[in-house]
This record gives sequence, structure tokens and C-alpha cells, in this order.
Amino acid sequence: MINIEKIREAARTVDFSGVISIYEKQAPRFHQSFGYRDIKNEVPNTPGTLFGIASGTKLFTALGIGVLIDRGKIAFDTPVCRISQKYRGFIDDQATVLHLLTHTSGIYDYYDEELEEDSDDFFVEIPWYRLESPSDYFPLFAGKQAKFPAGQRFSYSNGGYVFLGILIEKITGRIYREFMENEVFRPAGMERTGFYALNDLPENTANGYLQNRRETNIYHLPIRGGGDGGLYTTSADLNAFWDSFLSSRILSERLTSAYLRTRLAINEKSGYGCGIYKRLDDSMYFIVGGDAGVGFDSRWMPKEKLILSILSNVTDGEERMRDIILSMMEGE
Repeated sequence: MINIEKIREAARTVDFSGVISIYEKQAPRFHQSFGYRDIKNEVPNTPGTLFGIASGTKLFTALGIGVLIDRGKIAFDTPVCRISQKYRGFIDDQATVLHLLTHTSGIYDYYDEELEEDSDDFFVEIPWYRLESPSDYFPLFAGKQAKFPAGQRFSYSNGGYVFLGILIEKITGRIYREFMENEVFRPAGMERTGFYALNDLPENTANGYLQNRRETNIYHLPIRGGGDGGLYTTSADLNAFWDSFLSSRILSERLTSAYLRTRLAINEKSGYGCGIYKRLDDSMYFIVGGDAGVGFDSRWMPKEKLILSILSNVTDGEERMRDIILSMMEGE
């Protein structure tokens, strides 16, 4: 049972900064902003504020690949090294597009979350301001070795999704973000969603803050996002996305079902499809993202016909509100 007043009270108690939206049967049940998009100047967040969603981007990259699959340009079982021989070494010769989509390729990962613990303190060899498209990441892979043979196990991979962005550019000859805007976001009705440069953000975009809420994330993230993260969106655009995706207006009905199907279990309760997490009993499907100055969670609950989205401009800022709301819904 959702108690709106308790959600408001909890958000104030935990000092939540961001937007929470709950849509039931495509009608807004709750949609409210909290905290500041600009702490220094005390500019508040609004329900229409743009937020970064970090790894929430991965499902959208997966959908970009799905568009190419629907058009017959590639297939789930296409070997990645068949697309280009220069990919050999840092990814297993047997790795396929499906392996990349499901984090089972064993590809070298420039940001390996099995090794890195604190996104606020993570840096890469190439200056962040030089990373503007997936192809800019390619030098990070050169000379590296695959972690394990394709299909051996699940290993969450940022590098794998950067590489899917590289494949989109290689196959289409188009810039990744332009392809995504025209082939995924616009068909989904996501009118304000895009890959914006950190130093040139649109009006009413939340600054991202580290957990101390004093330092912004501008020196901790790529200047513009790629296949694994960096997308900006709004709660309204997320609702439009879920409606379009589940109605097969982005991918064909056949491929939409294939993306939602459990590809592997990652623990006793949760599994993974193509770019999307899910409960093994099919009661919940979700995408999440956490990075320096970003906390994000958006999920679809088919039985309840609910879409819950939590967007925060503080590192891991969504976690406590997600746990509170889900506990409330589960009657705990």
C-alpha cells in the first residue's frame, strides 16, 4: 500500500534531493521534487528537472542494438570479432552481441566494479574532458586482455556497454548520441532526454553532488556520456519510455519479449535480461544507476500496473527512498 504522506515525510527525514514519481495505469499517482538542483544558489529541483541516470543508460544502449537487430544489421549470435578484427585480444573471439548485452562476454572493463569500490574517487587514464563518444574510449581497450572466456559467468561490465556504443557507430556510420536521439528517444516520446555535455547542461538540469554535498561531479565523469552511462532524463520521459517500450513501439513485439526474458539468474531473487534487471518471478523489472553525483532507480511492476522512478543528484541518493517505498508496497 502506497502512503503518499509517508513518502513525503520519509523524503524530508532522509534529506532526499531529487524527484520521485509513481504512475499507476499511466496516470500520475505521486510526482514531487525535493532538495536543490543548485545547492550553492539554493535553486530547487522541480518535477521537470533533468537528472543524470548513470548506468540506467545501459538499457537504452541495448535498445539501440535492438533497433539494429530488428533491421537485420546484426543478430544476437553475431560474433563481435567478425565485425572488426581489431577487437581481438580484449574480448574473446567467441563473444557475441548477446554476451555483451548480458554482461557475460568477459571483455576487458575500464571501470571494473568487481575491483573499484568508490565511484566518487574513480579516474581513468584519458582525461574526462576528452571522452565525448564511445569511440573516444577505444584507447582504453588497446593492448588489454579479456577477463575470461565468453559465456563463463556474469560480470557486470561498463566496458561491455561502451563497446556496444562503439558497435552502433561502426555498423551505422553515425554518431552514437545522434543515432540514439533519433532511433530510440524520439520514438519513445522522450522529448527532453539526451547526452548533454557536463559543461553545457540545459536549463533546469540538476548539478550532481558527491556525498558531502559540497563538491560537484564535473571533474569525476566524462564530459559527455557514452554507451555505459551519462544519459540525462526526466521522470516524465521515463514514464513515456516504459509505456513505449512495453507497447513495442521501440522494438518489435518479438524482440521486446526477448529483451524482457530472463537470460541468467544473478542471485536467488533477481535475474538479468538484455540491459534490464528483473525479479525471477517476473513481478518487477528495473534499471538502476549510481555514479559520482548520480542516484537512479526506475522500475515497472506489471501486477500493480505501477511505474516507480527515483532520480537523485547526490551519489547513491536514491537508495534509502527506494528501500522505504518498496517496503511500504510489500507491507513490511
